[in-house]
Amino acid sequence: MVYELKKHSDRIRTKSKKAIALLRRDNLRESQEVIEEIENIFKTANKLIQKNLDLVNAGFYKEAVEEYIEAKVFYDFLSQSPEKIPDFIKVKPEEIIGGFCDFTGELVRKAITLAGSKNFEKILDYKETVEKVIEEMTKIGLEGKLRQKYDEVERNLRKIEDILYDLRVRGS
Repeated sequence: MVYELKKHSDRIRTKSKKAIALLRRDNLRESQEVIEEIENIFKTANKLIQKNLDLVNAGFYKEAVEEYIEAKVFYDFLSQSPEKIPDFIKVKPEEIIGGFCDFTGELVRKAITLAGSKNFEKILDYKETVEKVIEEMTKIGLEGKLRQKYDEVERNLRKIEDILYDLRVRGS
């Protein structure tokens, strides 16, 4: 049962990375299809978890959930159609927080891509989004792995601010 859940978790993680890669190239339609595939894999994985509820605490499953959350939040942000995480996905607050933190790294990558086309307003929107994530994270007492993720979000904000600064200097 553990081995089977690990296989599903690996597929979820791999497909989540694929969805993120598609989003980096503005391929929303195909990314949505991959996210739907992932959600179907979760439904299958849930059957195993129902037989042994402790499996929801397995590291490989938690990593897969976090990667999915990152892809889902990134998709929702770019498509401007936020949806809640489906109820059938067994997720804990730690995975949600981790996925949101990792999402900010994707915004940095998008900002770097957009900086070449001097799309200042969109990059400014990314900065404001990262600031909102930081604001929400400061309301929670984070420690351990989540504290490291928070620190990464702070670094991501700095990177976007640097991009905006460079665009302002070049634009003057």
